[in-house]
Amino acid sequence: MTGEIYRPACTFCGQPIGGESPEQANPCEYCSSLSGGYPNLVMLTEEITGSAVGFVEGATYPQILLGIARFLLGKNDDKLCGLATIVAHLACEVAVERSFSDSFARKGIQPLEDTVADALNGFNLANDKVCKLYASLTGDEIQEQPFWDTFIRSAKRRDGIVRKGLIVGRADAEESIGAASDFLAHLTG
Repeated sequence: MTGEIYRPACTFCGQPIGGESPEQANPCEYCSSLSGGYPNLVMLTEEITGSAVGFVEGATYPQILLGIARFLLGKNDDKLCGLATIVAHLACEVAVERSFSDSFARKGIQPLEDTVADALNGFNLANDKVCKLYASLTGDEIQEQPFWDTFIRSAKRRDGIVRKGLIVGRADAEESIGAASDFLAHLTG
């Protein structure tokens, strides 16, 4: 083994990632992930997966994602606050997509579902076009709910994290998780 070059594998697609050591790993040529170069990310992923077993049975994907967001926040690591915020909003988008699908089925217009989904830029209700379509399909004027302003503020925070690398603190992440929790309770309640 002496003299061999370290070749980490991408934890997302399994392909080898070039680099001399885990700290110097290059992005995966196949999926662009840097996960092979970040052993702490791999350990955190394993920890999340292990702890997820307790809340997976009978839970919906949005509930599981919100649980993961809470788990990340509970790690008391400021570097994970942004990730917790992103995961909380992902939970909301999954729930919205499910609501769209259910509405298309209830109205008997399932053939339109894929066409409409292709025309949208995601399922974030902070997007006016998506919110108007949601209200039309479901009859739910969600923007009238008491949590709406907090949800919109959180959605802008999430966009700043994803698009600009905004660093958020614990209080912001807690607000985002609270807004996502209220949002999900409304959608499923």
